[in-house]
Amino acid sequence: AQPGMLAFEWLGWQVEMRTSLAVALLVVLALLLLFVDRLFRGLLGLPAWFGRNLARRRTESGHRALALGLMAVSAGEPDEARHQASRAQRLLAAPQLTDLLSAQAAHLSGDHQAADRYFTSLTLDKDTAFLGHLGLARLALEKDNSDAALAAARVALDIRPKSAMAARQVMILEAERGNWAAALPALSVVMAAGDTDDETGIVLSRQNAALSYLEALNDSLGSDTSLRRRARIGKAQDALAALPGFWPAALLLADLHEQAGSSKKAVKPLETAFRNMPHELLATRLRNLWGVNEGTAVGRLMRLIPDDVALAAEGRCVVTAFALENGLVGEARRLINEINPVMRDAAAWRLVARLAAAGEAPDSVAENDALREAGEAPRPRCWQCTSCQLVHEAWQPHCGGCAGLATLDWRRPDGITPLISSAD
Repeated sequence: AQPGMLAFEWLGWQVEMRTSLAVALLVVLALLLLFVDRLFRGLLGLPAWFGRNLARRRTESGHRALALGLMAVSAGEPDEARHQASRAQRLLAAPQLTDLLSAQAAHLSGDHQAADRYFTSLTLDKDTAFLGHLGLARLALEKDNSDAALAAARVALDIRPKSAMAARQVMILEAERGNWAAALPALSVVMAAGDTDDETGIVLSRQNAALSYLEALNDSLGSDTSLRRRARIGKAQDALAALPGFWPAALLLADLHEQAGSSKKAVKPLETAFRNMPHELLATRLRNLWGVNEGTAVGRLMRLIPDDVALAAEGRCVVTAFALENGLVGEARRLINEINPVMRDAAAWRLVARLAAAGEAPDSVAENDALREAGEAPRPRCWQCTSCQLVHEAWQPHCGGCAGLATLDWRRPDGITPLISSAD
């Protein structure tokens, strides 16, 4: 095949070439034009590329400063936290994050004025207002301004009605004022949040029982006598439902039923409380309500002894003391002998000593031996703070040592000396 020829005349020039060469030249020319176009576009977009790259590097540096600042806050390093917060403020266009870090850093370094300013700025944004009000509540507490702290915590709870953190703060602050009715709904929010371990669940139950009991003590509930009493009975029942062994609530509930003229209804909560936590006051009240003689009362009390081995020993000790106080010495000896010596606490051994000294032939040797055992035996139950271990003579809503809410528990204070007690 003969190769084709291409001929054309341009500006007085006669050009002839092979067709294949013309095609090759066209391809080269197209590639050259494409290269020039890409080069031109690249030169035009170079400033934008530099800007994007610089912005990316600033954002990465800002996020790194934010992360380092948060780690410094967690580690308790105020200087480093403030330095990284300043870098994050300068590099990041995210005021919610940077203001929060700045507030935490200022608070950590003790600059409450700056922290207040930053937390206040967080309240202006709907996405961070909750955290801002919580921060302001914490600052107010540190300044001993409980009124401002409660106001800020309440606003935070209004923003997030299901927040356990805000509700817990409201509950504690309202309880400090004695506003039990206002503290109970906040506690309900905390309990509804769930996700609590066994220990936290016990604490919440104790707080629920305490607040309900305190509300039951309040005789201003309702608008008339009958309505007021019904409301108080309901709160006392709530306290026992939360903590069946909380015997002060059982005594109060029995009082309220008696005031309403229903002695039979007063018996049941006392019997239930005795099964859960035997106590001498419960035994005495039950005997009065039963209206029976001392011997019959002892028999009925024995039927209420708990099945738990440790509580059964305590229950027998209570019934023994009841029998001895009412002159039933023989019955008291029988009951105390049913308690395994290993399970006897100091109160039980003191009863043994009293029984040894009683009767027509006192045994001083047995009495002394029992008193010596009492000095080495576990102490009987008392009201002790679960936080600071301070022992109290009577139950009260706040610990006299650490001011903890509902931290007093009726328990055996093993390892605590009698010298450590409340000054109340």
